[in-house]
Amino acid sequence: MKMSYVKVLWKNSLLTVLCCSVALFLLGPAKADAASDSAWDAALQSIGVLHDSYKALDEANKLKKQQIQVLRKQNDDRLKSVNAKVQGIDKAKIDKLKSEADQAQKKYQPLLNEYTDLGKKAADARKRKDQKAALQYDLKRNQIKASASAARAEIKSRKDALAAAKKEASAKAKAVKDTLAQVQTLKKQVTAENKKITAANSTRSASDKRYKAAVKLGNAITATAELTVMYKELGKISASLNQIYQWEKQIDSVIRTAETKLPKS
Repeated sequence: MKMSYVKVLWKNSLLTVLCCSVALFLLGPAKADAASDSAWDAALQSIGVLHDSYKALDEANKLKKQQIQVLRKQNDDRLKSVNAKVQGIDKAKIDKLKSEADQAQKKYQPLLNEYTDLGKKAADARKRKDQKAALQYDLKRNQIKASASAARAEIKSRKDALAAAKKEASAKAKAVKDTLAQVQTLKKQVTAENKKITAANSTRSASDKRYKAAVKLGNAITATAELTVMYKELGKISASLNQIYQWEKQIDSVIRTAETKLPKS
């Protein structure tokens, strides 16, 4: 009788343990599911706010990009205009002086050729011991010597005036070019910043593919994580665009300064 009571007690205890185990087993996944649902709900709430922020920043970036494009075109057009004006500094004056120098050279070249030729012939006659011929050549040469000297002086004067005008124009151009040299430095910085944008867009594009895949699977947690990455990269792009805009503004300022150094018409 005593043994039967012990067996019954043992069986009841075992049944209690089994029931508790089953209850714990069933309760565990329920708690996990509850936690998972909570995380999913939190992700769903977060992604709505994040999506709005992402869209707003993307629109702001597009607007800034348009502003940069407008400013850059203005800068490029004005830079081209300034460079053209640099090439044209004192061009009319230089062209006139060059024409005058060329005309003087052409006008007096026959006279100078004759003077040189008579000298050669006189020297050759002396080598042949032909004093009569040498005398005749010397007389002819000396007759035009003053004219030849005057011709050389005029040609030299014309060429000197041309050289001086070119030197003056070069100095004026240098003042403008030295200022514009800053533009190339700024453009190199813009190029480097654009490379950062390219890298950020590459990361954003890869994350966007994973984001869209997560949305198709209804995975709010992964979608939120990927959208967070995309928003972070968009922030990097925004910073780079703002920096590029500031550099384009600096380029605008440099060009304006260079314009003030151009000779007044």
